[in-house]
Amino acid sequence: MSLSIKLPTCLLSTLSATRARTLNKLSVCVMTLAACGVSAVHADATLTYELTEADGNKTVKQFSTARFFVRIDDPADTNQYLLFQAGKFFPLYSVDSAKKSYTRLTPEVIPYMSPESRIHHGANNTTSAVKNDSEQTAGTVNKPAPIFKPTKKTQLVAGIECRVVHELLDNKPVIEHCMANSARLGITNREVITISRLFEMSRNRDYGWLGVGTKDEEFVSIQSRDLRHNSALQLTALSAKPLPEGSLRIPPSYKEITSASQQATPDSKAE
Repeated sequence: MSLSIKLPTCLLSTLSATRARTLNKLSVCVMTLAACGVSAVHADATLTYELTEADGNKTVKQFSTARFFVRIDDPADTNQYLLFQAGKFFPLYSVDSAKKSYTRLTPEVIPYMSPESRIHHGANNTTSAVKNDSEQTAGTVNKPAPIFKPTKKTQLVAGIECRVVHELLDNKPVIEHCMANSARLGITNREVITISRLFEMSRNRDYGWLGVGTKDEEFVSIQSRDLRHNSALQLTALSAKPLPEGSLRIPPSYKEITSASQQATPDSKAE
C-alpha cells in the first residue's frame, strides 16, 4: 500500500513564491560581489612599472608572473629577459632569445625546481642538489630587511588604492612607498609573494628598482620614491590576461652559457 500526500494549492503557490524570492536574492548577491571585484582574483598577472632614475632617465620593467615564476622584460630590448623563481633556492636566469641561449646567474639548483624545461635534464632527475647552499653569487649581498613606518595616507596609483608607508634609515624616512595587497591588485596571494621576493632579489643584486614587500609578504610596492635622489618606481598598468604558453620556461633548444663567475674555481677566486 502506498501513501500519498496532497498539499493544498495555496500552500504550493506559497512555497513556489518563496523559492523564487530566494533565488532572486542569491542572483542579486552574486552580481553585487562581481561588481565589487570580489571574484576578480586572477592567477596570471603582468605588472608594468616605469623606473625613473636620479638623472631623469626612464625605463620600463614588465613583470609577468604565475605562481612561483616571474619573467622580467624590458620592452626596449625584446631579445633578452630574466627568469626568476621565488622558490626555495631562488634561481635567476638571463635568457637571450636572439642567440637562443641562457645563463644561470645564481648557484645551480635542483633541475626540476628551475624555470628550465625538464627536457634539459630529464623529468625524473632529482639527484642534483645545490653545489654550495651557502655560496654567494657575484653581485649578490643579503641586505637587512627594511624598516617601515605606516602612515594614514592613501592614494591612487594606476587606479589602485594603496597605503603610503615610509622606509626608514637611522629613524629617518628615505623612501616613500605606496603599497597594495592581493585584494587591491586583483591577483592571488601567491603572485603577491612572488613579486615581494622579486623585489628582495633586486635589492640584494643592486638593480635599483626601489620596490619592496612587507615582512609578511602580503603587501608590495606599486609606487616607490627615493627621497634622497628623487628616483622613482611606479606601476603604470596591470593585466590579468593569461600568459602565453611556455613564456615562463626556457625553451629546450636553448644552450646554457657558463658565466665568468661560474668558470672561476675557488683557487682562482682567491687569487
